[in-house]
Formats: sequence, structure tokens, C-alpha cells
Amino acid sequence: MRDTAIGLLIGTAGGLGFWFLGIPAPWLAGSMMAAIVAVFSKVKIGMPDWLRAVAFIFLGIQTGTAVSWDTVDRAVHWPLSIAFLCLTVVAITWACTAYYVKRSNWDPATALFASLPGALSLTLLLASGTKADMRRVTIAQCIRLFFLVAALPSVITWLTPPDEVVVMLSQIGGIWDILLLVAVSTAAGYALEWLKVPAGLMLGPMLASAGLELSGLIAGAAPPSILIPANIVLGVMIGARFANFTFREFREALVEGFSGFLIALVIAMAGAGVAAYVSNLPFALTLLAFSPGGLDAMTIMAFSLNRDPAYVGAHQMARYIGLALLMPAATAYVLRRMGMPVVTGKGGW
Repeated sequence: MRDTAIGLLIGTAGGLGFWFLGIPAPWLAGSMMAAIVAVFSKVKIGMPDWLRAVAFIFLGIQTGTAVSWDTVDRAVHWPLSIAFLCLTVVAITWACTAYYVKRSNWDPATALFASLPGALSLTLLLASGTKADMRRVTIAQCIRLFFLVAALPSVITWLTPPDEVVVMLSQIGGIWDILLLVAVSTAAGYALEWLKVPAGLMLGPMLASAGLELSGLIAGAAPPSILIPANIVLGVMIGARFANFTFREFREALVEGFSGFLIALVIAMAGAGVAAYVSNLPFALTLLAFSPGGLDAMTIMAFSLNRDPAYVGAHQMARYIGLALLMPAATAYVLRRMGMPVVTGKGGW
């Protein structure tokens, strides 16, 4: 509890600092930066599983309550956009793998798992069953997410034309509506988690809150008092992932991590540009949906930047579920083609 309290206090202070400076997405980026500084300053911070679960449930609620019948009407254009997203994911994985193998002399397994965009927990789980260098995989994935959270909000803000209309959602007013929303969404989240549905703790609340919104039982988005704590928890979670690395390792990995981030971002921008053109959507919105970060981080960033969270959440969820379902078979096939062993012994895959 002490480590958790310290982590939340540090994250809140970082968020407040970034908010005061007017930096985009302050609560997420600020809490992450403050947590990373604390970790390398030998401050022990913690984040228990139950608090992570609460953050995911609240994020699912926020995304679901952003759905309206107008969103349903616009969703007819999303399948084509999601198809371009799938091609972008394949291109990012191939390009980053080739870079790490040819320029950094990594073995193919390490390069492949370091390059897969999103689904960090599943990527690390699969990588642990191979000969991949887990420290390189972990730090490459974390550094890419670090740069995305630190830099992408400013890029999105810079790309947004001054006259572009952004999404501003009304808020739920009644306390009973909020209690109903949280109760139903929490039950749905744990139900899908029990059924082993990928990202169930977030997908369940998303579907449940969207159903309540479309049915008219509730109206409006959940208040910022829910979203800001979720931002802080997520930022501290990202920063705490660097606790197993020394500052020297972090510094040495910055070049390779930044190179991988740039490759992924350039390809994501190309895919987002095509999707924006064919779907007649703002480029800043499609870029946020196509960016190779985590489902939670990119969706929460959509709220922070007042973009369409339903569009971003749908694309990030589609990528996450697609990776969760296809990644084991696809990576096994790729590793065999590369001549790498897939099974490492008891418990391997």
C-alpha cells in the first residue's frame, strides 16, 4: 500500500506539472515521466492488479459512453479503415524486424517480438517461450510506448487545423446513472475476463456502457473524475515497467528504441493518411487510431485530445484482438521460416 500510494502521489504531481505547463495529454504523459524519474532515482513504486483492473474498467466505460447513434451511422466506413490498419500492423512488424536484424544484429526471434506493435503482455508471454532476449524485447517495447506517449500528443495537436471541430462530450449528471453505469460495466468486464476474452476487462465495460447509452437509460459521458485517475494509474504503470532496468541500459537502448519508434510512426502515418483519404476523416484522428501503442494508452489519449474515442477505441481493440488471436500461430510460422526453434522445453509453445 505504501509503494502504491507513493506511485500515485508521484504520478499525480507529474500530471499536475504537465497540466500547468499546458502540455497535451498531461495526466498520462506527466504521470509516466514522473514515474520513470522516480524509478531511476531508486524510489520504489507499485501498482496492484486490482487498481489496474479498475483503471481498465473505467477506460472501457469512458469509451462506451462516447458511442451514440451518430457513431453507429459513421461506423459503416470503419471496416475499410480497419483493413488498412491490418496492413499497417504487418508492415510495421516486418520493417522493424528487418531493421533490428540487419542494423542491430539481433537474432530473428528477439527482433520479431521487439517489433510487434501493441499487446505488450501477450508479446512478452509468447517471447518467454522462445530463445528471444527478454530484456531487449521488453525495453524495446517499453521505449516505443514511452516515445508514443511523450511525443504523440504534441504531434496530434500540431497536425490539427485551428478550425477543425473536435469531439466535446456532455457529461452524465445523476449519481444514480453513474452507479448503474459502473455496476453493469464492472459485471460485464469480469464476465468477459472469466470467459478468457482478450482485453475482457476493457471490452466488457465498453460494450455494456455503449448499450446503456444507445438504449437511452443513460445519457452523456462519464465525468473527468473517472478519467483523470485512470490516466494517472496508466502512466505510473508504464513508468514502473522500467524498474527492472538500470539507467545505463535505458540510455543505451534509447537509440535502438527511438529508431524503432520512428520506423513504426512513419509507416503508421502512411497507413493513417490512406485511411483518412478513403474514409474522409481527419488525419490526426486516423493517426491516433493507427499508432502502434497499447490499447489502453491510445484510447485514453483520444479522450485527452478530444478526438473521437469510439473510432480510436474500435481500431485499437480490433488490432489487440487480432494480435491476441493470430499472434501465436503467426509468430510460430515466421520463426520456423527463419530457422529459429519455437519450443524451448516444458511449458514452451
